[in-house]
Amino acid sequence: MPRQYQRKTSWGQTPLADMERAADEVIRVQTSHRQAGRDSNIDKSTLMRFIKKKKRGEVKSVAWGAVAEAKRVLSDEMEEELANHLKQLAAQFHGLAPNKCRELAFEFAQKNLVSVPDNWTKKQCAGEDWFGNFLARRQLSVRTPEATSLGRHTSNVHLPQGEIQGWLPDWSPSRSQRYLHPNRVDERGHLA
Repeated sequence: MPRQYQRKTSWGQTPLADMERAADEVIRVQTSHRQAGRDSNIDKSTLMRFIKKKKRGEVKSVAWGAVAEAKRVLSDEMEEELANHLKQLAAQFHGLAPNKCRELAFEFAQKNLVSVPDNWTKKQCAGEDWFGNFLARRQLSVRTPEATSLGRHTSNVHLPQGEIQGWLPDWSPSRSQRYLHPNRVDERGHLA
């Protein structure tokens, strides 16, 4: 299935008012359904099917209902909550890689007792298509974190120097144990 579906036909695109007008012309004025269809630019078979439904009282709309809404995994409120959580993590320099975000979405759905597709359960993470559409719907940008120096972290945070020192971890115990220099750490805190 393509990620961005492009409609190829115009079926179900005729407005309900046009269909009603053509059906009334056939029923009341006794025009043939072929002539009424030609005048209204509606297929004769479509018009006859609509007239039969109208006589039985089954007309609610012309087109099919939205299928995507029925297949929706998370509600709008849940998606908004997940998007806000991802934005909050990014603001605190805990940017997550796309795979971690997909795992987080799966865990979020599990915690909220939402039924998920079988593929999610098998892989223990959200699907790629769902995640791409989620990013597009919520206007998010998630990428793999890049290596960032300690100086860059401190220059991006506009806080007094005393608060920055309290916020950053104390690197002296780890440096004495492992002899690692903390200047090559990515946004998640992992060594780059």
